[in-house]
Amino acid sequence: MTVGEGVEFSVLGAVSIRVNGADVPAGPRQQQAMLAVLALRAGFAVPLHELVGAVWGERPPESAVTILRTYAWRLRQRLGSDLVVSAGDGYRLAVPASAVDAHRAEQLAAAAQADGAERLEERAGLLDEAVELWRGEPLAGIPGPFADSERFRLRELHLMLQERRFGLHLLMGRHESVIPNLTAFTWEHPLRERPHGYLMRALYASGRQADALAVFTRAQQVLSEELGLDPGPELRDLHERILANDPDLDAPPCAHDVAEPSPRQITPPPVRVLQRPAQLPPDAGDFSGRTGLVAELCAGLTRPGRDALAVAAVSGMGGIGKTTLALHVAHLVKEHFPEGQLHADLRGTGVDAAEPGAVLGSFLAALGVPGQEIPRDPEDRGRLFRTVLDDRKVLLLLDDARDVAQVMQLLPGSAGCAVIVTSRPHLAGLSAFAHVPLEVFSPDEALALLRRITGEEQVRREAEAARELVAACGHLPLAVRIVAARLAARPGWSVADLLARLADERRRLSELRAGDMTVTAAFEFGYGQLTELQASVFRSLASFARSSISLEGAAAALGMAEEETERVLESLVDAALVESPLPGRYRYHDLVRVFALQVRPADAEETAVMVRRLLGHLLGAASSAFQQMAPGDPVHTTLMPGAPEGPRFTDVAEARAWMAAEFDGVVHTLRLAAADRTGSGSDVLNTAADLLIAYSAFGRDVPYARLAATARAVADAAEAAGDDRAAGRALFVCGNEALQATRLAQAGALAGRAVEASHRAGDTVILYQHFNDLGVIAKFEHRYEDAVGHFDRAVELARAAGHRSGALTSMLNAALVRVRGGYAEEAVRACDEALVSLRELAGERDTAHALCVRGQALHALGRYEDALASYRQCLSVCARARLPGHEARARFRSAETLLATGRPTEALAEAQRSVELLEQTAERSRDHGYALLALARTESDLDLRAQSHTHAHLAFEIFAQAGLPETSQAQRLMTGTGAPGSGFPVPEDGPGRDAMGG
Repeated sequence: MTVGEGVEFSVLGAVSIRVNGADVPAGPRQQQAMLAVLALRAGFAVPLHELVGAVWGERPPESAVTILRTYAWRLRQRLGSDLVVSAGDGYRLAVPASAVDAHRAEQLAAAAQADGAERLEERAGLLDEAVELWRGEPLAGIPGPFADSERFRLRELHLMLQERRFGLHLLMGRHESVIPNLTAFTWEHPLRERPHGYLMRALYASGRQADALAVFTRAQQVLSEELGLDPGPELRDLHERILANDPDLDAPPCAHDVAEPSPRQITPPPVRVLQRPAQLPPDAGDFSGRTGLVAELCAGLTRPGRDALAVAAVSGMGGIGKTTLALHVAHLVKEHFPEGQLHADLRGTGVDAAEPGAVLGSFLAALGVPGQEIPRDPEDRGRLFRTVLDDRKVLLLLDDARDVAQVMQLLPGSAGCAVIVTSRPHLAGLSAFAHVPLEVFSPDEALALLRRITGEEQVRREAEAARELVAACGHLPLAVRIVAARLAARPGWSVADLLARLADERRRLSELRAGDMTVTAAFEFGYGQLTELQASVFRSLASFARSSISLEGAAAALGMAEEETERVLESLVDAALVESPLPGRYRYHDLVRVFALQVRPADAEETAVMVRRLLGHLLGAASSAFQQMAPGDPVHTTLMPGAPEGPRFTDVAEARAWMAAEFDGVVHTLRLAAADRTGSGSDVLNTAADLLIAYSAFGRDVPYARLAATARAVADAAEAAGDDRAAGRALFVCGNEALQATRLAQAGALAGRAVEASHRAGDTVILYQHFNDLGVIAKFEHRYEDAVGHFDRAVELARAAGHRSGALTSMLNAALVRVRGGYAEEAVRACDEALVSLRELAGERDTAHALCVRGQALHALGRYEDALASYRQCLSVCARARLPGHEARARFRSAETLLATGRPTEALAEAQRSVELLEQTAERSRDHGYALLALARTESDLDLRAQSHTHAHLAFEIFAQAGLPETSQAQRLMTGTGAPGSGFPVPEDGPGRDAMGG
């Protein structure tokens, strides 16, 4: 069976799927909306950004991409991965068009379009079959802008097919039989003139002249009342002929009488086409990349059986290769258009954009229309152009269009023609089978172009330098072509030589020049057309949008209202100088950003003001996120106030998504704050430090090491400025990250410096965190007495600050240390006390931790069944709250206790499950090492020596890398000196950070 055979998709009614005659659930409404997009573009790839826009429109949720990938996974489960296939970053429905009822209707309509009196019955049958495919409202109940527009199109298609069917029945003389349906149709759609004419003909031919005239009167009244218009000339002419008892109306109508009319259009005199134009410029001999896109465009332009003009629109920034791609595709498909190819440079990016009338005159002359027969009026030229190309197969390439209005006047009307349009802005109002927002090359595509021009050997010899070179070009095709041309013209240069010249951003654009080719020129065209406000925003935001920036962040930095900021940024997107990867987010291509920074050097004072504004906005939002992640943490009350307006969050998931999305921009802004030398004062450094503290609560959601590196820069700036508060807070993040990575010596040194700075600043709230981390460090180093002292001090500080959850966290950490120190009874009491408080706080993560610590204490007391019961309670909490890390910890602890009770088979299952959970995180964490150690010990007891050795070795590697004492336990198991059944020491927990620490 071929792919897609036996699968049917229906969108002409409620969305449905049938596989081999059986119904398959289509899923929830939004999943159906995604399926509708794929089905109506069956066989073609749909990028993710188009799917997001199609399903949600202007304001998708932050998790839109994740939701779509989930929908795709569900569809694959139901239909198979060979039908819903990945294509680029999007998806493609790998079925023939005939598998979708809407496409099948279009195919039937195209087959019924052919002329021929002897085929009237067959054509009517085809139209009957097409009309019957509708089962109600198309895409019934499906949300989203794509569904809305397609619903309108499919309604219109249904009406058009019904009208054509009525016309064919009249041609076959079935006047009386069509009257009931035509009457109902005209009452349901009173503004459509053609069916009124059909009904008048049918009534008159059936001997009902008065009824036919009444239809005209009713149509005249409706058109006047609803639209303020008179009936069109065809309907008026038919009315006059009925009044005059025109004898020709008694005979069966000819095809011309019921053909698709062209009201109010002046038909030029017939002309004689003398020439077959071949105007395409030459194809690029070194074209490379874009393989899937080229195939998609070629297929769409040459698709057989279509009943409408094929238009492909390619848009994107200067230098991205729009013209090169369009020319390549045009040359590949030109054999399908044997009656000629037309080309025009519309000069849309310049100040002298081509006038459509002039272009039409050029096209008409190329097609062989004598000069004296080319009308002067542009509209008449357009009519003549469409007439000349009617029923012809000609390909048009319209390069560098300014806007939709310029293009619309140049489009032929023939379905046999095809048009490729390139433009910098996205031509949203243009009806096209493909709107391609062209992206930069992938790294492999950029390297392929480099190889094609410079030669395979040089790129192979300097493979790493070549990758860095195309990356320095931002993978922009024009920039890659320029560096390749420079290398090809300089055989004595190495790739590394040119890479070194591009290393300095300040001279990068000047190096991207070869002959007449320059990257700067590609950007200057667009920049030169900006207003003063647009140019100012374009330059100013370049310092901040190194990755991307939100609309709210941009407005805050600029000190402008969001509405005005959005208007300006969207105009920059239209000018292809800024990109909008998602609604409400904006970014620069790397080279465009360098260009913006060099057009006019940024003013240091102005940049400092923007840094202060943006930091305030970010801290305002991050403070709200922090409250969600760490409710009740008093640190929040000490965060400097941010912007009065900005994102506010109502749940943890929303807060996490925002903090992750803004992370790159936050890091860059923090570095700008640390590097500020304008004397902006301690407010900027303290805002930066508080932003770091807010982010430290999300250490598992963001690259914590990058945050700590940035915190080090802020700490250095704060220490240089003598600002102890900012220094203490920034140093906390540095030390906490070192602790998470088990760099214990470094963590201890940083924590010590942080304590001193916070003491001097009187920042008592943050001191709790410092002492908690010092306790964790001592615990890992088996300095249990010091650890208890630090944790008790942390509990004291947390209680003084009213930080109940923080006090409980440190109390549990102290309890765990007391288990190791031989004071397990005290640990049990502390856990029981903590659990009472945690029931009030409803903190499930901390509850799971408390139950696990309690189980360890009970194990140490030899109360094994009570320990197992505590672990089971912990697992129940983990299942309810979805805490896989805590679940893994409880399971390898259970394995230890089960082993101690002589139940190694049960212990093995728990240890294996624990390792599986931890391996899913893709991290070689301490807990992973402890779980492997538990598994190795259990396998040793079961005399599974080979497996035990393997898992003990893996645990040894993790402990050795972290510098933990447990390496000796793993080593003994590897060498077989650990006696089976002897149990093993209670492994340490993670750092025990409260919510603030992530």
